Amino acid sequence: MILNIVAVALLAGIASGAIYGLMNIAFVTPYIDRAVEIESSRVGESVDIAYRVWQKQGAILAGLLAGIAYSSLFSIVYAYMGSRNPQGITIMRGIIFALIIWLVLYLMPALKYPANPPAVGDPETIYYRQSIYITYMLISGIAALALALLRIKLVTVMGSSRYIKDVAIIASYALIMIASYILMPPNQDTIDMDEDILVGFRVASATTSLVLWLLIGLITSLLWSRTGLIRRRMSML
Repeated sequence: MILNIVAVALLAGIASGAIYGLMNIAFVTPYIDRAVEIESSRVGESVDIAYRVWQKQGAILAGLLAGIAYSSLFSIVYAYMGSRNPQGITIMRGIIFALIIWLVLYLMPALKYPANPPAVGDPETIYYRQSIYITYMLISGIAALALALLRIKLVTVMGSSRYIKDVAIIASYALIMIASYILMPPNQDTIDMDEDILVGFRVASATTSLVLWLLIGLITSLLWSRTGLIRRRMSML
C-alpha cells in the first residue's frame, strides 16, 4: 500500500515537474535573460553565456525535484483526506485542494514579498530576503494546516452547519495573514529594474507555479481514482 502511494507521488511529481521545468524555460527564463543583460551592462561586465546555458539546462532538473517534493506533500495530505472521507475525494476536489495549497504556499507569500529576477536586489541581503520569505510562507502554511485540523475537530464534535465553520475558518486565516503582513518587515532592497520585465517575470512565475500545483492535483487524484488507492486504504483502517 505504501509503495503504491510512493509510486503515485513519484509519477505525478515527475510528470508535473518536467512540464514545470519546460514552462520555466519557455516563459520565465527570457525575463531572467533580459534582467541579467541589463544588470551586466550597468556594471560593465559581459554575460557568461556558458553559465546561462548551464542554468537553463538545470531548470528541468530543478522542476523535477520541485515536482517530486510538492507531489509527496500533496499525496500525504491527500491520503489523510481520503481516510477521513473517501466518498468526497474526486478529481475535481483534488484540483481544488491543489489550488488551495498554491494560494497558501505561493500566492500569500508573493503578496508580501513578490518574486524578483536574480539580478534584482543587493546580493548581500539575499539570506535576509530568503529568511523573511520562508518565515512568512511558514506562517501561512502552519496557520492553514492548524485551522484545517480545527475545522475537522469542530465538524466531529459539534456537527453543526459546515458553511458557518468554513466562513469562520477563512476569516480566521485572513486575520492571521493580515496581522502577519503588517508585522513582518518589508523587503528594503531598492528595485531598479524595467517595470515590464519585473511584472512579466512575476506573472510568468506565478503562472508556472499555478500550473505545477494544478497538474499535481489532477495527476495524483486521477491516479488514485484509477488505481483504487482510496478504497484499499479504507479497507486497511
